[in-house]
Amino acid sequence: MSPRLSRADRPARSVRPGPMAVPAAALAVLALLTPPAAEADTGGPGHWSAPSPATAPSAVLRPFDPPTAPWSSGHRGVDWASPGGDVVAPREGTIRFAGPVAGRHVITVAHPDGMLSSLEPVGLAPGLEVGDRIGAGEPLGSVQGGVDHCPVECVHWGVRIPDGWTVQGATWDRYVDPLVLLGLTGPSVLWPVTGGPPVP
Repeated sequence: MSPRLSRADRPARSVRPGPMAVPAAALAVLALLTPPAAEADTGGPGHWSAPSPATAPSAVLRPFDPPTAPWSSGHRGVDWASPGGDVVAPREGTIRFAGPVAGRHVITVAHPDGMLSSLEPVGLAPGLEVGDRIGAGEPLGSVQGGVDHCPVECVHWGVRIPDGWTVQGATWDRYVDPLVLLGLTGPSVLWPVTGGPPVP
C-alpha cells in the first residue's frame, strides 16, 4: 500500500479559467487605468448666488411661472428686489450680450454648463464689456429705467437652456426656475391624503 500524500505534497492541478474570467480580468485592469470622472456640474445650490445683495427669500417679488408651451405666456424668471439697483453675476461665466432689447437694457451671461442667465433692465457696469469673464457674486451692472413692473426697484432674472425644448421638430430654449438653482425651492412632493410626511 502506497503512503497517502498530504495536500501540501500533492502536485497542483491546472485550473482552466472559466469563460467569464478573461473579460472580468480585463474590466478590472480597465477600472484601475481609468481616471476618476470629474464631478458633474449640476448647477445646484453652492454654484449659484442671488442677482442682488438682497438675498433673503422675501426678496422674490414675483416667482417663476413656466409657460405650458414655448410660445405661451408665462413668467420666464423671477423678479428680485434690488435695493440700490446693484446687480451681481448669479454664477461665473462670460458676458455674452449687453444692450437694448425692446427698449430695455439686458445682460446675458453664458455659464460653463451651457445655461444662460438674462438680467433686465440692467446696464453693464463701467469697465465691463461683452466677452469678459465674471465670477459669481461679482458686480455686473445696475438697474436702469426705474420701476416699471415691480412695486420696488427690481431685476428680472431668467435662466434658460438653449435648444432644451423640442416641439414638433422645432427646438426652443427651455426656461428653468432660478429659485431651484438657488436651493430656495424644489420639485413638488406629494404626501398621502391622510397623515403627515413619512418619518425618516
